Amino acid sequence: MKKRLIMQIGLVVLLIVISIFLYRIGKGFQLIVENKNFTLGDIVYEAEGPVRVTFDDEIQLDLKKNRADLAILVGYGKHKIKVEVLDNNGNTIRTVEKTFSLSGKEGDLVSIPALLNGSDKWIFRRNVT
Repeated sequence: MKKRLIMQIGLVVLLIVISIFLYRIGKGFQLIVENKNFTLGDIVYEAEGPVRVTFDDEIQLDLKKNRADLAILVGYGKHKIKVEVLDNNGNTIRTVEKTFSLSGKEGDLVSIPALLNGSDKWIFRRNVT
């Protein structure tokens, strides 16, 4: 009787752990991609434009200077972002690629000027007022 009860409790705990894991990997995060001038402390990152932003070699956005778009819904885990700065004819001037992970703690706003200028902090939480 005692052994059977311990096995049943163990199976319930295992199902709870599996459920939490599946919830976390299936959860999506909305990211807003912003190509506007950005101030971090006393440093001002100037927007360049137009830019082409590609997430995971699948989702592509074309942003003009001083624009923000509700961009994408991405899942938990590692992702790749590629930002191409374009000239007026649509030719690529320079490219920046980064790999990042999302767990929901990082934020929901991607600052393209901060990313292009080499800032370590380029994903932020929005200040919603």
